[in-house]
Amino acid sequence: MKKRLPIGQSDFKTIIEEDMYFVDKSLLIKEVIESGNVLLITRPRRFGKTLSQSMMKYFFDITQNNEYLFKNLKIYKEKNIIEKHLNKHPVIYITFKDLKSNNLKKMHDLLISELSTLYIDHKYVLNVLDEEEKLVYKSITLKKANDSEYENSIRNLSKYMERYYSKKVIILIDEYDTPIQQAYLHGYYDEIISLIGNLFGMALKDNVYLEKAVLTGITRVSKESIFTGVNNLEVSTVLNELFNDKYGLTKEEVEETLKYYELEYEEDEVINWYNGYNFGGVEIYNPFSIVTLAKNKGKIRPYWMNTSGNFLVKQLIKQGSAELKDKIEKLINGEEIESTINETMVYGDLNNNLEESVWTLFLFSGYLKWTKNINHDYERYTLKIPNKEVKIFYNKTVVSMLEEERIKFDNMLLNLKVGRIKTFTDQFKDLTMNTLSYFDVSGKEPERFYHGLILGMSVGLKEKYIIKSNRETGLGRADVILIPKDKTDKGIIIEFKKYNRDEDKSLKDSAKNGLNQINEKKYEEEIKSYGINNIIKVSIAFDKKEVEIISNLDKGIELTPEEKIAKEMIKKGLDINMISELTGISIEKLKNMLNK
Repeated sequence: MKKRLPIGQSDFKTIIEEDMYFVDKSLLIKEVIESGNVLLITRPRRFGKTLSQSMMKYFFDITQNNEYLFKNLKIYKEKNIIEKHLNKHPVIYITFKDLKSNNLKKMHDLLISELSTLYIDHKYVLNVLDEEEKLVYKSITLKKANDSEYENSIRNLSKYMERYYSKKVIILIDEYDTPIQQAYLHGYYDEIISLIGNLFGMALKDNVYLEKAVLTGITRVSKESIFTGVNNLEVSTVLNELFNDKYGLTKEEVEETLKYYELEYEEDEVINWYNGYNFGGVEIYNPFSIVTLAKNKGKIRPYWMNTSGNFLVKQLIKQGSAELKDKIEKLINGEEIESTINETMVYGDLNNNLEESVWTLFLFSGYLKWTKNINHDYERYTLKIPNKEVKIFYNKTVVSMLEEERIKFDNMLLNLKVGRIKTFTDQFKDLTMNTLSYFDVSGKEPERFYHGLILGMSVGLKEKYIIKSNRETGLGRADVILIPKDKTDKGIIIEFKKYNRDEDKSLKDSAKNGLNQINEKKYEEEIKSYGINNIIKVSIAFDKKEVEIISNLDKGIELTPEEKIAKEMIKKGLDINMISELTGISIEKLKNMLNK
């Protein structure tokens, strides 16, 4: 019988004692011992951070005898380390992974509760405390201390434990940044950051009772003064080589796992779906996805994307600038983008929607991978979507941004496809007027927003249409082109026009100019090259959230006075060059009128 897979299990002792399947990452302990006094390790969620912290707790903890847990692991061959460190250190272990709340008071209570539990677990140190220290200690266990006493609680506990054991203390903090992210999401960031910053700062800065500290999380948050002045701080992110193969699965570990469970699989398919991460130059697979793949007997599914924790990323895409949405479109199309990556990003900066902070968060959270460091001085990287599993998230997010408001994109484009242009126009106007107040449509290039909106609608048509945007076609650049794979269907061209108050008489006039541009610059040529001659041409003119739409499906499109005169001249058979001189209308536009 095969070993049980540790789905949802992050307690190292349980996994070993119950003989579950375990990918041996125990040499992480050796690397930690040989590294700096304070270590910060950031990786995406579900990449083994909690399990690794649990493993180190059982290895170092002086109150236990856990030799039997490590006898069959790689670390046990390191005899010098086993002799000096196995169950030889006082350990403070605390996890913040469950500190999640939408309000400040509850978060404060949750944090106090964690610190109270920590003190209760180590109440044996009361034997070496003086009376004044005992009073403060008991007030923390009873959740009646003041904030300054809570802020000093981890440092003081390390002092008491060092006094009790006559040995310096190892501090392990799991998911240290969860309360910081929660505070940002729910609007009490400024209020909580001081308490959290002081708690960590007191424990880590110039703490003479500290042997080593290891913190794990998703992001490095240093400008909040949490790590300012920390001696011998070493940071391991997805960008550097420190611990680069100790979180996530290497290709060899994936092959070994799938072979053990006797799964037949297409290597390329597994690579396309779950590979793509670059941790300090090492090719890494998503461990949660691989383990769940094995549990489901090799069925390819977007397992990681179905887990929680992507709310912030979705929110930032939704609220992002036109420039950000344009880059999201490029990523979905398989292209790379460039950005400066700020390893010391601050959640507070996200309020300003600084693009480098957004891309940094996406990279550290596992929604992007880096492919190349193109400028070492400015930490500038090329970025792309790591695999098909994550790409599905982007596709769904682009659509769900508006599905959350119960807008059905497929229905809107279906109305356009079958020629119900008035219904499409009414739905699109309603969308822009009533549901898009949070989008940036007033910047320097608001057309990028509308462009991204149409592309979002088009996601559901990918099986039936080839979707192209901003591509060279005919004599110019079409904004969006939908080429049907079934030649009996209609092709669609969409052009966006920003209202120009100096040149356009009205928003409708802008829309007409857009339709004229489609005709004059022969945007339909690329669609015709596929053998499609039935083409719907749509011009969407906008002034912030006000929209006017004109298409070649409209009956009796209003002509300008000059166009009416030109049309009569054409009917009388006058020379087209002369008509152009008299009316000021271009030859190309007159030819289009003649063809009609």
